[in-house]
Amino acid sequence: MTDSKNTPALPGFALSAGMLWLLVGALYKLFDGSPNDLPKIVTEYSPFASNWETMRAAIIIELAVVGLVIAKPRLGWLFLVGAYGTFLAILYPLVQEGAASCGCFGSSVTMKPETMMAIDGGLLALIVISRPWRIAKESGLGWAGYLPLLAVAIAGPWMKLTAPVLPPAKNPALVSTEPTGKAETPAAATEGMGVLTPIKPESTAQAASEMATDPMPGTPVVELPQETPAEEPVAPQIQDVVVEADPAMPEFFELRPDTWEGKDFYETDISRFIDQSEGAVLPNSHVVVYRQTCEVCQEHLEELWQEAQNDPTKWSGERQLVLIRVIENKDTPENNRIELMPEPHQRVSLPALKRGYGITTPMAFDVNEMNVVENIQDLSKH
Repeated sequence: MTDSKNTPALPGFALSAGMLWLLVGALYKLFDGSPNDLPKIVTEYSPFASNWETMRAAIIIELAVVGLVIAKPRLGWLFLVGAYGTFLAILYPLVQEGAASCGCFGSSVTMKPETMMAIDGGLLALIVISRPWRIAKESGLGWAGYLPLLAVAIAGPWMKLTAPVLPPAKNPALVSTEPTGKAETPAAATEGMGVLTPIKPESTAQAASEMATDPMPGTPVVELPQETPAEEPVAPQIQDVVVEADPAMPEFFELRPDTWEGKDFYETDISRFIDQSEGAVLPNSHVVVYRQTCEVCQEHLEELWQEAQNDPTKWSGERQLVLIRVIENKDTPENNRIELMPEPHQRVSLPALKRGYGITTPMAFDVNEMNVVENIQDLSKH
């Protein structure tokens, strides 16, 4: 990794270990990371407009430091120490919060902040104890060797992590603002888009039973068994298999609820991930966006369920309830936290993306009779 003729053994080993660990983390984030994994302290103080750009910049910086250690170890060790010092400063609040994962290796590898802090702290101590300032100035590849490494460090993430693009609107001309009479769409037209399940206000059996009590002339009266309400609430139906991302969709998209207020729902970015021909979000609706792995979502949906139990007419009038589930890559029945939820008029699912959606959940908003979005609330802060 460094020139053995000009590099003492201990500093050379320490720099190589620190550099390789930094490289592993950068590559994991490059190929499997999600901006959702970034700690809040990073996203809050980032100078970039989006978390996607923040993650890309972080990877570029880490790769650039790796290249500098290879090319100019006498100088590179300072930046390597600075990188690990920054990591420890970021990890400490996560340890205090009791976070389950530090997000250092993307979505596929879960590592507790305490574990990562011990590794990073150990490597930092090893580098300092090895006294890397003893390394000869002429060791390494030199500036001429650093330039191509820097070019790769910049071009690689820039080419791999291209800016996410909204998918085209799905049948926007067929959008109906009426709660009923939605246009039917062939299965091929909805492939790869969000799944919508309309919820009828009355069951088929109930409708048939009403017809039986007042039949049309010549229609035999048939007695149907009465439906017995469940004694205990049943958990909502979820997938019995691991959810895989749709390769035809963007790897990641950062939804912008702060831009929805006052817009027609079908002009918002989230609507692009739903088959609009179904009229997924109805006028005069209260909409809740949630994830099945979200603890705050679980609590909010249980509150709505309890409200519906206390007042069965809450969602039976003109105002309707719509639930939009954000499906995450590799959601499973085991990580589903949602046990109770009110029965909505519409259930909508956004298709899974490889790196997920950038949106804080639960999020709630209203859609008025003109399909205009109002009263956006970030319920995660309540």
